[in-house]
This record gives sequence, C-alpha cells and structure tokens, in this order.
Amino acid sequence: MSLRQPTPAGSVERTAPEMTPSSEEILGLLDAEYTQSILEATQTEAKSARALAEECDASRTTVYRRLNSLEDAGLVESSMLYDADGHHRTVFEATLEAVSFSVTANGLSVTITKRGDGQ
Repeated sequence: MSLRQPTPAGSVERTAPEMTPSSEEILGLLDAEYTQSILEATQTEAKSARALAEECDASRTTVYRRLNSLEDAGLVESSMLYDADGHHRTVFEATLEAVSFSVTANGLSVTITKRGDGQ
C-alpha cells in the first residue's frame, strides 16, 4: 500500500514533514507555470503574494498554490513583515540557490543547494 498519491503538476504533496520531495515532484513543480517567475522574483528580496501576483501577472490564487508547494519543497520560506502602522503581511523569499539533475543507474537524481548550505 502506498502512502503517496499522485499530485497534479505544480504541487508537491508529502506524507510526513521530514520527507523530501522526489526528483519527479521537483521537476513537476519547476515546470509548472509561474514557478520559475516566483523563484526569480523572490531571489533577492522577500515579497508578498499580492506583489508576486502583480509582478508575475498571475492570479493570487495561483501564486498562493505555487508558494505553498514551493514552501513544502523547502524552496521558499515565509515570514511575517510588520509595518510601523501595525499592519502585517506574510512575505516569501527563495531559499534556493541551485538545482542540478543527474541521470544515474537508479534513475533521475536531484541535488538542491540552498542559501547557507555548507557554511
């Protein structure tokens, strides 16, 4: 019996928090529309979903779906930004530095390098 169910392109579903996404899940997520744009937009500074939707010309719903999948995969992290007037919003920043894929005797292998790895 499998605990893992197929997921639609652009989403990553894990059955336990300590599990890492498979190579196929990462490929599917990176191939999903707007994922690369979101990663590029959040590479240098944290941004809100609203700002990302405007910058990537995508609906907020789509941006939130991608952000949730990216966060589940460990490729972005979220934090709360507090304004001086007391308002707050969630912002997202890419943790991804590099992704490399290799074809091995056992199939496809993915290596993800995040900011701060190896330091």
